[in-house]
Amino acid sequence: MRIRVVCDAGKGIKIPLNYNHYLASVIYSFLETSDPEYAYFLHTDGYLYGDKHFKLFTFSQLMARHNIEGEYIRFHSIVNWFVSSPQELFLVNFMSSLLEKRELVVHNNRLMVRDVEIQQTPIFNQEMKFRCLSPITISTKKERNHKIVTHYCLPTEPEFSELVRQNLIKKYEIIYDQRPANDSFTMIFDEEYIKKHGGRVTKLIRYRDIDIRGVLCPFLAIGSKELMCVGYECGFGDKNSAGFGMVDIVYR
Repeated sequence: MRIRVVCDAGKGIKIPLNYNHYLASVIYSFLETSDPEYAYFLHTDGYLYGDKHFKLFTFSQLMARHNIEGEYIRFHSIVNWFVSSPQELFLVNFMSSLLEKRELVVHNNRLMVRDVEIQQTPIFNQEMKFRCLSPITISTKKERNHKIVTHYCLPTEPEFSELVRQNLIKKYEIIYDQRPANDSFTMIFDEEYIKKHGGRVTKLIRYRDIDIRGVLCPFLAIGSKELMCVGYECGFGDKNSAGFGMVDIVYR
């Protein structure tokens, strides 16, 4: 399930370009107000799968008319923000505090909440086209200069799709406590879109003191409807709780 938060920016707000961690802080603040124990669990551990920690939620970038001013971005008029999770407890706690406070405080800027809409869950098919509401990132470990470092995959790298598939399967198993009947999944990035943008379809976002590279490009997904639903609700790729991997369906 996902919700759309509609906010009024008044005469405009100005926040740093790298604002993902401010939005994550807003979410955890709302959760802590409603259920401190749940907020602590989610923030410190989350849902374990082996040595991996999953939070099972994601959120979009702020969507509004805007201007870039050096290291800052200025938003105007109405701002839309999407938050999504398959966990009812998460959304109940988040919405409870949101509706009570009726405002978001982002880097000392107050956004008044005009409306909160529960989005209808779409019907998924074995072939779907998606567009990114936030960058999709997937990482692996590689050796570089005799050191093991984090490598953020590019859309041209063949392992991108397979790593996303494996990530979706883990999320599915956490949510449903079983493996999906169909675990096939392939994502194909829109080559025309990539050509149109001169191959520049990645975005580097600094999350606190970490640089994370993600992909902003429409893609075709083929395979398991169950895994597509998990990706839609939890986010595709990793670092979803930092504001990565949220998508929307492109209806033909």
